Amino acid sequence: MADPWTRRDLLLGGLTRLRRRLAERVDAPPPPLPVRPPGSLPETAFLATCERCHACISACPNHCLAEITGCGEPLDHTPRMAFVDGYCERTRACAEACPSGALQRQVEGRAADPGVAAVIAEWCLNQAGFAMCLSCQEHCPEHAIDLRHLGLPTVQTTRCTGCGACCFVCPTTPRAIEVIGGERLAPRPPA
Repeated sequence: MADPWTRRDLLLGGLTRLRRRLAERVDAPPPPLPVRPPGSLPETAFLATCERCHACISACPNHCLAEITGCGEPLDHTPRMAFVDGYCERTRACAEACPSGALQRQVEGRAADPGVAAVIAEWCLNQAGFAMCLSCQEHCPEHAIDLRHLGLPTVQTTRCTGCGACCFVCPTTPRAIEVIGGERLAPRPPA
């Protein structure tokens, strides 16, 4: 009995599957930008300027900076905000330690903010109805979080500085609130 599959069929089938997988990758949205330390240059300039020396990570008194690894160049070994061991109190110690100028020392307003908080409602304890959690609201130094509709946190983006205090104190795993990178933000009106 003859084999119903020829080499040509196998090759064409493999190429078709490969083409589909490549098309899926092209159609996939780009990965989110990392949340950079306060005062970072725009992402392209930051990546070109950062020396990957980790001086900013070492200088952070609240231990809220971490090194990016496993993403490949040009992201690997650059700093990102990580609200596991603390949150940003905007001491500017990271910018003072930066030898390259990738972190600006004298930036004010929205440009200095790492990002803005965003709520993931389906992970929030208030959404699940288990408890009335006030952690993010009570710990926000800018008073940028309101509890509205059924006690769900709502972030006032014009007040949020992206410090990560809300992320740091969120009791859920995964966390129900995260900071989104700053390059997607509209300018904040002057205070």
